[in-house]
Amino acid sequence: MPITKRQIKHVGLLLVLTLLSSCSNPGTVTADEQRTLRVSTINIHYTSPRQKKLNWEKRKDAVTNAIEDIDADIIAFQEMETFSGGSFNKENKQLDWVLQNFPQYQAGAYGDAAVYPNTQPVLYRHDRFTQLDQGFFFFSKTPDVIYSRTFNGSWPAFCSWTQLTDNQTGRDFYVFNVHFEYKSMSNRSKSAALVKERIKAVASDTPVILLGDINAPAFSPTARKLKSIPLTLAKPAGATFHFNRGINLLPAIDHILFSESFIQTSKVERLKKKYNNIWPTDHYPVSVNLQLQNN
Repeated sequence: MPITKRQIKHVGLLLVLTLLSSCSNPGTVTADEQRTLRVSTINIHYTSPRQKKLNWEKRKDAVTNAIEDIDADIIAFQEMETFSGGSFNKENKQLDWVLQNFPQYQAGAYGDAAVYPNTQPVLYRHDRFTQLDQGFFFFSKTPDVIYSRTFNGSWPAFCSWTQLTDNQTGRDFYVFNVHFEYKSMSNRSKSAALVKERIKAVASDTPVILLGDINAPAFSPTARKLKSIPLTLAKPAGATFHFNRGINLLPAIDHILFSESFIQTSKVERLKKKYNNIWPTDHYPVSVNLQLQNN
């Protein structure tokens, strides 16, 4: 039986409606969207009992607003510390506040401060990711000795890391969170060399994201050493340390790097924003979207 023009028109209308429905369905998630990770690094600045500048009680609401605006899947924090002097303090007011206000996040690369440094956690969405492992090492001649001082004897600095699996894709990857010492170029160079050594030992061929405050610009020897791991450094969008005044004099020192299994799908973003005339911290939070490619 020949197909009539009316039937052809009817079939065509059904096809159009089907396509429109699939495009407009908010529940539809593409494969690219499943692989996309929004990652962020934030030097939140430590707090202490007698602190006048960058007082935590005055800026904690601004931090809440900033994290809402960033809306990341993974956030690496540096200086998330309630400083009281001595080797460590089990209390972490900043982390408690963030977890209380953002129950969708779980703290990884974190533990009892007596056995695991708790000031550089990596927060991840627990409905999407599962932590498989975690660890740390100090930028020191004795990197596995907790709270050991840096290569030249200055205040302890370290790397925390977590191994995550993406529950949507089944892929595993590592997140390394670093904060290099700011005064000594030699310290930073040796710290970057140790990071390179440990990433190769810990992560092997597994994809890696490195986040943090390296206290050095993208063109520095420190950054070049990290790129030689090899990792790609996401092109900075401008200054990241702003003196808690929005003053942009220095090149970016907070960076996001990633292995070749990832591709960058957005420009690097800096959150240059006050909330009720208060900066969340003296560093701009830095974020980017990445996609973990198929094997």
